[in-house]
Amino acid sequence: MNSASHYEFTKTFFELNGCEITEKKRGHMKVKLTKEMDESLMNRPFYWHYMKKMNREGDPLSLTFKDIQLGEEEEGIYLHPGTPKLQQIYQVSLEKGYTTRLYENVNATVQNIALHPWLCMNVRLTFRGKQSKDLLLSLGLNLINGALIHGIMEKLDNLPLMSKVADYTFPMTPLIKIESGYQRILDHIESYLSSLDTHWAEESLSQLHHEKELLESFYHSQDVDEDQYEKELEQLLIRYQPRIQLEVANGGLLYLTNQTSNNMLTKKS
Repeated sequence: MNSASHYEFTKTFFELNGCEITEKKRGHMKVKLTKEMDESLMNRPFYWHYMKKMNREGDPLSLTFKDIQLGEEEEGIYLHPGTPKLQQIYQVSLEKGYTTRLYENVNATVQNIALHPWLCMNVRLTFRGKQSKDLLLSLGLNLINGALIHGIMEKLDNLPLMSKVADYTFPMTPLIKIESGYQRILDHIESYLSSLDTHWAEESLSQLHHEKELLESFYHSQDVDEDQYEKELEQLLIRYQPRIQLEVANGGLLYLTNQTSNNMLTKKS
């Protein structure tokens, strides 16, 4: 996964949480936090306690982010899997269990424009083994015809969305139940994972085998307590056993016009 995906996820996270993007250009943005986001991300409990005690609104801070590919061109926090602030954003997103329901803002001149329901999910896949990495998938499933696309958040960039249905439009009733759609997305992720290169897992298993041989060799040549051997073996498994963890960062229902839906299916990520 390239760092641009982390950048897009972060931008979407702040927009969905009501923060204003005060500066935005390719791979770089400045975000004016809301009070809630400042309290969640900026670790200023004494400041906000004082503001509440004084019955004052307080002044939320701003954060500046940049795609790691920009190097030192711009000031800001690099966005990559190891960025502490990105990990914090992931955690806040999971804790909030953020879900949303949004509708395309259509300036309709005719009545009864149908809006297609899309089940959208941002999913974090964490690969653990000899080396660790994160992969963020942004997936969208059309609950009318079953079409599924990757990178839906990027495809929706700059599309006007709002929390209420626009005049002269109506949301269609899903033909695919949300529970079934959710399972379809999970099945797709499983299929997607099976198509990826497994070299990382093979390397991890090879390293695990090597480390176990060293441990057993040491165990048989020394007077080592059995419990201690089991503890060290367990640590080897934790460190090198290849595994993939899945976490749903956030998701929701987006209602989009048929034209927008078709455009997303043909638009490259």
